[in-house]
Amino acid sequence: MNNKLIRKISGNMKYYVCSEINVRHAFTTKSGGVSTGDLESLNLGFSRGDKYENVIKNYQILSNAIDIPFDRITTTKQVHKNDVSVVTEEYVGSGIHKPLAWESDALITNLKNTPLAGFYADCVVSLLYDPVSECCGVCHSGWRGTAQEILPRTVEKMQQHFNAKPEDIICVIGPSIGVCCFETDADVPEAMEKQMGEKVRPFIHEKGKKFHVDLQGINQMLIENAGLNKIINSDICTYCHSDEFWSHRVTNGKRGVQAGIICL
Repeated sequence: MNNKLIRKISGNMKYYVCSEINVRHAFTTKSGGVSTGDLESLNLGFSRGDKYENVIKNYQILSNAIDIPFDRITTTKQVHKNDVSVVTEEYVGSGIHKPLAWESDALITNLKNTPLAGFYADCVVSLLYDPVSECCGVCHSGWRGTAQEILPRTVEKMQQHFNAKPEDIICVIGPSIGVCCFETDADVPEAMEKQMGEKVRPFIHEKGKKFHVDLQGINQMLIENAGLNKIINSDICTYCHSDEFWSHRVTNGKRGVQAGIICL
């Protein structure tokens, strides 16, 4: 599909990794799990109408594939805002093995063997890793979260809590809907420009009465402005490649969810 991410296969499970990150991580696809119907097959969302035991089994499959501790996977309830949650030992396992601890759209930690997962099916999920201060993060940003600049906010929180330096942080912008396919009415670019100002204009393209918005490009610009220079943009469009990824737009919402996951 491209040479920025590397496609891996474990059994029936297909996923993507980045050679620049030398800790365990993955961007999952929809293949390799046990869910059926619209959720076939590696659905990782408990809120999609799937059987609980199917989702748990899918997490076990993922854990075995990339060698992460299943009992320490930690998630958050994504709400399209810009709050960042710090995962300390008391919250490990939230969202899977214990009740959700937060409503937020990014997680950061410096705990070892503590996988952080963020969910996507068109929205941008980015993985962050600092090998110097030894911390990591996962950030979910749809257009609303992007407009609220959650990705650079996540970097800021890594600096505050773990003394990370932007020049040391590696960021991978994962598969998500591309500018080719993210077509909107005027309300989306107007709302984004109102919040972000003129810097967003180069990433909004008018086509007739519609607009195409480059969420991957905007997020890359934001973290470049935050001081990062180690950025890998997957350039993979979930809409174009809906044979491999769930796309909310392609399925009209009848779909499972993939995860971007990272573990020190």
